[in-house]
Parts: sequence; C-alpha cells; structure tokens
Amino acid sequence: MTRRAKKQPTFALDPVLVIGTALSVLLGVIFYVREDTAQGLGMVAGLIGGVITLQVQTLLREKRRIDHETRVGQMVATIEKIPWLPDLMVPMLRAAKHVEREYADTPAADACRVAFEDCLRTLADLERGHFRAPYGDNAVFQRLIEQTKATMCATSVPSVDLTWWREPVGRQYWQAQLDALARGVTIRRVFIYHEWSEELEALAREQAAAGVRVRRVHVDRLPPAMRVISGVWDGTCGHELSYTAAGEAVYDTFTVSPPDLERLMTQFEMIERSAVELDEPRRQPDSVV
Repeated sequence: MTRRAKKQPTFALDPVLVIGTALSVLLGVIFYVREDTAQGLGMVAGLIGGVITLQVQTLLREKRRIDHETRVGQMVATIEKIPWLPDLMVPMLRAAKHVEREYADTPAADACRVAFEDCLRTLADLERGHFRAPYGDNAVFQRLIEQTKATMCATSVPSVDLTWWREPVGRQYWQAQLDALARGVTIRRVFIYHEWSEELEALAREQAAAGVRVRRVHVDRLPPAMRVISGVWDGTCGHELSYTAAGEAVYDTFTVSPPDLERLMTQFEMIERSAVELDEPRRQPDSVV
C-alpha cells in the first residue's frame, strides 16, 4: 500500500511585503551609518511615498481581480439558471476561441464577431418580446395553432396568400386549424380583398363550412396600415407580415409583448367591424386614406 506523498506547503510572497521589508532594512542601515538627520528624514519620506504607491497599486490590482471574478461568476450563474444554455455556450465559446487563436487578423475573425453581434441583436429583440421568422417558414404557425386553447383571430390578404392556401404548407396549416376547431377553439378570419374571385369565394366558403367565423372587407375600406396579414393566438402571441416597398412579403414578425398584443387585437376588431358576412351584400368600397 503506497503512502501518499505529503504536499509541500506553498508560500505566496506578497511583493509589497517584500519591498516594504527591504526598504525597512535599508532605512535601518542608512540611519545607522549616517548622522545627518534631515537628509535621512527626507529619504524616509520619499521611501514612504514609494511604499504607499506600491500599496495603492496592489489594492487597485486586487480590486480589478475581484471585479473580474465577480463578473465571471455572475455570467456563469446566469448561464446555469437557463437549463439548455450551457450545452450551447460551451461549444460556441470553444469555436470562438479557436477562430481567434487560429485565424486572427483574417476575415474569419471578423465574421465570428459579426455572428455574435447578430445574435445579440436577435436577443435584444426577444428581450422586447419580438422575434422573426423567414417568410414561408410554417413551423411557428403550426406550433401556435397546435397550442391554441381558446381563440385565434387573423386576417388574410388574398393578393398575397391565396395561392399559399392551396399549397401543401397551406393545407397543412389548414388541417391544424381543423384540429383546433375540433378541440373547441374559436377561429375568426377576415379576408381583405381587391377582387372577390371564384377561387377566393371557394376558399372562404370552405373555411366557413368548417366552422371558421369568416368575414370579408374590400381593401379600399381600410387605411393602408390595416391592409396587412396579422393574427393573435389566445391573446398571448401576435403576428404581422412585413413587406418590402414593392409589396413583396419578406419575413413574419411575432410578438409576445402585452402592448403589441393589445394593439393587434384592437386593430383586428376594427377590421372586423368594417367587414361583412359572406352572404351579406357587399358594401361600396368607400376609399379610406
């Protein structure tokens, strides 16, 4: 049975202590060999000032060390409070460290920084309750309708999404709404149209027959800001489709911010009040500027 070797005690020498001791010995020697008190006191004052300076520097260095360790400790504690974050942060930081070490002063290092800055901007939006998804990505919509328990209120702009309803991704979303209707979810939809075509009539009738509360409104009866595709699920998550200046859809913006949800719900109710049932006579499209 081998005995564990005893650990030798380690001594950490404080530089201020060493320098202070050396200066004390030096002063003792000076006062022993010199009889000129005035010069000796002047030298003492200078040496004391040097010691004080060293002590201040040591205190500042220690404070910076403590601040750094406190900041690092707070970062680690924050990361550990989010169950899934450590598994992401470790490989992210390892990759960033590798890039900085192996590809410093190259475009790769700049791209690494940009990637983290993009992540920061995304998280800043999320901090305000906003997030985006590329137009055509149906994953968020599917999850929202599958989790809806009570109500879904949405607008549809056929000039943008009429063909989408007939595509596989649109049919998949429609099936999810049929499942929600079977669970007792109330779905209210307003079609904001330019021309009420036969294809649009068939789509609206299909949804109404399934139990959706469908209404329609001519685009000219609404102000420009309301002629958009939007939705609110259970009053907990909202959506607006963002367009380019040419009217092309670019990305879906979602929000869980209470003020935004209130605004979207108020907007939907105003649109709904301007709309009519499918079997009601169409109102004359009074232009709204």
